[in-house]
Amino acid sequence: FTITDDSNDDYQYEEVPADDEFSLQEDDEDLSKALQTIQQQAEDAQILALQSALTSEKSVSEIPEAIDDFFCNFLVRFGMSRTLDCFQTEWYELVQRGAFTAKDTELVPTVYIRNQQLEAENMRLRKDLENCKLTTNKAKEAFLKMQKERDFHRMHCKRVVQEKDRLICDLKRLKAHYASYEPELKQLTEKYQTVLRQKMLTSLERDRAVGQV
Repeated sequence: FTITDDSNDDYQYEEVPADDEFSLQEDDEDLSKALQTIQQQAEDAQILALQSALTSEKSVSEIPEAIDDFFCNFLVRFGMSRTLDCFQTEWYELVQRGAFTAKDTELVPTVYIRNQQLEAENMRLRKDLENCKLTTNKAKEAFLKMQKERDFHRMHCKRVVQEKDRLICDLKRLKAHYASYEPELKQLTEKYQTVLRQKMLTSLERDRAVGQV
């Protein structure tokens, strides 16, 4: 199958210029930029929505309480169960009778809730203080015990040192006492040797006299 110049195809082919190809590339770049811009705007909107939700959100502790809930929580915290039962019974009876107005049942002002939080924090700090006092007292008792043991060992050491000094004094005194006997011992030794020589001479003279007889 070959294509000849004499083909009977009536379709007119046109040559695509180079400028049209460049314009297609520019269109692709514009499309990618548009998609990137849309994605960035969506992310910014999501971030703004999250920030607004975080700024508008409040903690549970900051939400004001109703007046009856405030009293009930107060009585529960201090363990006043009988007073709580009486309060709830009388409160709901008065509510059913319509004895309260909207002003009577409004929310507790924030200052009372803040005072309650400060009171709870004060109780916690007092408990921590009591624990610190207990720890301090234990450390003080241990320190006093160590001081007593130190004083005992120090006294024992002093007594040992005094005993050593006394023994040294006794030893020196005994040495001096024995040194005073040294001349007498020397004199007695000399006398013993003299007597021994005299005895030997006497024995010799006696033997000589016996031999002459």
